[in-house]
Amino acid sequence: MTTIETPWVNRFTALMNLEVIRDRVEVRPEPIPNLGNMAQLEACERVEKALQRVFYPSTQCLGFLLQWVRIAWAHSLEMYENHRVFVQGVYQHESPLPEFCFPWCLTGLAGTGKSALLSALSRLMPQPSTVIASDGTEFPLVSYRAITVRACSTPRDILTQFAQREKSARLLSEFLRRLAYRDGWALVLQDEFQFATQSEKASTRVTQMILAMCYIGVPAIYIANYSLLHKLNARNQEERHRLLGKVKKLHPDAHTSEDWRILLSWYRDIAPDVFTFDPESDAEAIHILTAGVKRHVASLLGIGFSLAFSKGGVVDYSVLEKAYQSQGYATFRDDVEALPKLYGAFRNSRKDLWCPIDAVVNPSEDVYWQRQRQTRADNKALDDSMTVNERNALAGLSKKPVASCIKRSEAKVALMRTKKADAERLRENNSWFSDKL
Repeated sequence: MTTIETPWVNRFTALMNLEVIRDRVEVRPEPIPNLGNMAQLEACERVEKALQRVFYPSTQCLGFLLQWVRIAWAHSLEMYENHRVFVQGVYQHESPLPEFCFPWCLTGLAGTGKSALLSALSRLMPQPSTVIASDGTEFPLVSYRAITVRACSTPRDILTQFAQREKSARLLSEFLRRLAYRDGWALVLQDEFQFATQSEKASTRVTQMILAMCYIGVPAIYIANYSLLHKLNARNQEERHRLLGKVKKLHPDAHTSEDWRILLSWYRDIAPDVFTFDPESDAEAIHILTAGVKRHVASLLGIGFSLAFSKGGVVDYSVLEKAYQSQGYATFRDDVEALPKLYGAFRNSRKDLWCPIDAVVNPSEDVYWQRQRQTRADNKALDDSMTVNERNALAGLSKKPVASCIKRSEAKVALMRTKKADAERLRENNSWFSDKL
């Protein structure tokens, strides 16, 4: 049997294909039937749950998933060379796994879909099975283990969740190393650290929990929001090197991307009779209202649906603008409007909105968003200052909102035509200039 044919390695071979990954992880929208016959509370709840359930694997998400599958494959390739080596490792006193695996950190703005991406990885990874070793013994074959961190979690709690038994931290760590090798773990996953970061000693406790996972000796992935990264970044040097050496950032999709338009169309398909916004023409405008953050989009659409459903209407862009100004969207609106202003003293007051690992501010991006926000404010002020007749007249010029009808003028440079050749003209000008000196 060759190395590539071992069951520990073979289980990942078919998964290293982007189309296979897409098919296994995507959760397409399911249109909700008979919404018009439901009470408002029931209809709104059904729509909100449907929005949260959708998972569109963007190009960025597929790249992360493929990378993690390759990490699991490489670990299995290194640790499980053949059946004979496996049996020797199982029965020796100490686990052959490495003493420490540097963890991978997935970070990003709250609501960008980090937890959803980790859930997608759980759907992608091979399901538990068994393998028969060369001595005829049947062993479990488990591709990954995942836990959710609770508010009261400690390093020992983390190990206890993995081991599913009570022992001292040292004994649990030794037991888990042997268990992880025997069962063929290729990844361990941790999520929801934000609930363990409330106390003053939070960074110390979280650091210990992550390190406890890494000492199992299996490649590890943990999710951290920006606030937690700032705390970890303030730790001592050796801990920063271990915890923040492999940080990957999940960005919101750009408003010009195909992924963004497809995501909006999937959301629209949940209630196509009510959601009438255009994923193509309204893509940039909706991105401005949400900063491209998936949780913000789901909230905006949910509030818009509630506003429209109560009046028997539809959710077009004008309704989404009203949802943006609603009290229910206030928290998200504060974050969206704070993102373009992350510089100076204000930047230090909103550490939850920027990553300390790549803390260089892009001035051009800041200026772009400031101009976008100022343009919207100016157009809104102009619209409010108009009389009813003026507003109706302007609305008749275009079917788009007033804000989209007002465009900034752009300077144009026109080339001057001269009768004489350029070289001759330059010589005459030079002579004239010399005479004037």
